[in-house]
Amino acid sequence: MTDLNKIKDAIKLLALLQLTLEQMDLLKGTVIYKQRIKNQMSTLEKSIEIALKAPVENLDSTDEGLFNRLQNNIDMVLDMDTDELSMLRVAVEEIR
Repeated sequence: MTDLNKIKDAIKLLALLQLTLEQMDLLKGTVIYKQRIKNQMSTLEKSIEIALKAPVENLDSTDEGLFNRLQNNIDMVLDMDTDELSMLRVAVEEIR
């Protein structure tokens, strides 16, 4: 695996963590939500961001819209219902 692929995998990890944190926010006030877990996840995300800061900035300088597209896709997934989410793979595979 090349360094670029490793960086891209790390960015996917950050995007998934962000998606998870935002989804947890939607569960506030329920028995499922645990502030301690949310805090641990936030700390983990920050640690990963610090470790990847330089490589991610280099990648972002070559593709300035990358993080905006990622955030837009995170927002799209958060807005999906479970039926749409289950169809996501099919839609992506058709595009590939």
